[in-house]
Amino acid sequence: ADRLERAGQQHLLAGWAGWDDATRVRLVEQLETIDLDRVARLWAVEAATGVDLAAISPPSQLVRLPDSPETEGNWQAGRSVGRDLLSAGQAAVVTVAGGQGTRLGFDQPKGLFPIMPVSGKSLFEHFAETIRARADRCGARLPWLVMTSESTDEETRAFFESHDCFGLPDDDVWLFRQGNMPAVDEATGQVLRAAPGRLAMSPDGHGGLLEALGRGGLLERLADRGIDTLFCHQVDNAAVAIA
Repeated sequence: ADRLERAGQQHLLAGWAGWDDATRVRLVEQLETIDLDRVARLWAVEAATGVDLAAISPPSQLVRLPDSPETEGNWQAGRSVGRDLLSAGQAAVVTVAGGQGTRLGFDQPKGLFPIMPVSGKSLFEHFAETIRARADRCGARLPWLVMTSESTDEETRAFFESHDCFGLPDDDVWLFRQGNMPAVDEATGQVLRAAPGRLAMSPDGHGGLLEALGRGGLLERLADRGIDTLFCHQVDNAAVAIA
């Protein structure tokens, strides 16, 4: 109660006296996972930014930078660095896959969506084949890290298991779950409740990627493998040129 009061979040205990023990325990367990000071800092930054999102309009035209020997040289140098990293086994792929396929009219995790028009292969299968081909071409292992969420983790793990990791070595496929943060009122920064004794929580987004890797012990695993470069992409970008 003292901690909530210091953070200006004492409203979360409103109704405590009338709750049963299970409701109280659930709220305490949720609160123990939250850094209230961090929530306040993030909200303060958001409030101070003052960006009117409704006023942002798309560009009237897209500008393509002209080709030049310097530009081409930079591309070739970058590709050479990338090939060296891959061949030395210093790179890994991260797929951000925490979302459901709701906007696709699909009631499962996005990665399970059958994206290939002829074969019907899913996004995950498509990415796995690309990663496998890239690893074969560079002659080194290329680990695949897949970030799930609370709502997609169980189904995603089951899908990978049922497909034997799509032919990739088991110890090169690492699934980990992103964290959650409480939703807050835009005007006051107060944490919202989904119901009495239950906070309104949502995934912490791309900004939580590194923390999720740390919580899952994957930063240490990457370091043990000598990997210091990550290629990160969205699960719903079927056209991405992975690594």
